[in-house]
Amino acid sequence: MMYVSILKKFISNILCVLLLFTFSVFSALGDSSKKSLTEIFKPYWPYEAFWAIPLIDQIKPRLALKTSSDGRIIGRSRCVEIDNLDQRRIYNKLAKMKNEQLHRVACKAMKLAIKKIDYLPIFEKLNPDEEILLKFNFSKGIVSSSKSIYKPVEPEPVSEPENSE
Repeated sequence: MMYVSILKKFISNILCVLLLFTFSVFSALGDSSKKSLTEIFKPYWPYEAFWAIPLIDQIKPRLALKTSSDGRIIGRSRCVEIDNLDQRRIYNKLAKMKNEQLHRVACKAMKLAIKKIDYLPIFEKLNPDEEILLKFNFSKGIVSSSKSIYKPVEPEPVSEPENSE
């Protein structure tokens, strides 16, 4: 009788230890689960401040950057639309973009957010001419990504005036 009660206590203690171990493993796995890009950016990206701007739903600014194969951000980021406009202005000083100032303000907000983030859940091996594009939807507060090949802006062909001699 005494052996049976000791055996029951021993088995119940082993079961308690196994249950505690199982719960601790699952809670550790749950904490280290991958977050979406939107969840990573939300604490640092003030997209709600832009909701008061009437035309905010018409722009979808993109941020281009390089990442290592483990998701670490390498080098600087650039705002694609603003960068393309600046490159076009090298060849044509009068080049314009719709909602330029709104794009510039959105670009600053995106760059401030990316400065506070060291790691993104993007595990892509990039070729030298490839980059990750982060697409920011300021009206919905959503961040998505895609892979893109960097293409510099080509100068617009200049038509030479015909000389009639």
